[in-house]
Amino acid sequence: MEINKETLRAFREDFNQAVQSLQEKYDVTISLGSITFLEERFSAKLTVTNGRDPEDVARNEFDVDVWKFTHLGLKPGMYNRVFMGQDGQRYAIRGFNTRARKWPIKMMRISDGENRVCSEKFIKKFLDEYYVDIVVVE
Repeated sequence: MEINKETLRAFREDFNQAVQSLQEKYDVTISLGSITFLEERFSAKLTVTNGRDPEDVARNEFDVDVWKFTHLGLKPGMYNRVFMGQDGQRYAIRGFNTRARKWPIKMMRISDGENRVCSEKFIKKFLDEYYVDIVVVE
């Protein structure tokens, strides 16, 4: 097999089809992370998360990764928690991109549903100065 971007794209599609029965059988979501490849091999991270509902999966992933951000005041159970920002807008914390050093936190502006990323410095200030716990978005 020649390893290139096209074969890896096809592999990812085949993989997703192949794991569907396992996901249904065990009520989990199985995802294949970024694929890296060299001349004769490739590797990827395989993640298995409880639940099939995308919101449940996102909530579980948030709670798994939140320990990396407890120094900012975040804790388990704060997924989708709504906060009032300095600008009067309401925001919900939606998760993390743990590999992004500069903008690791994902947020959504409630008024228009726009997804954004923010820095640790922003979220720290946000939670310290402007945090008003309003409701949990369902």
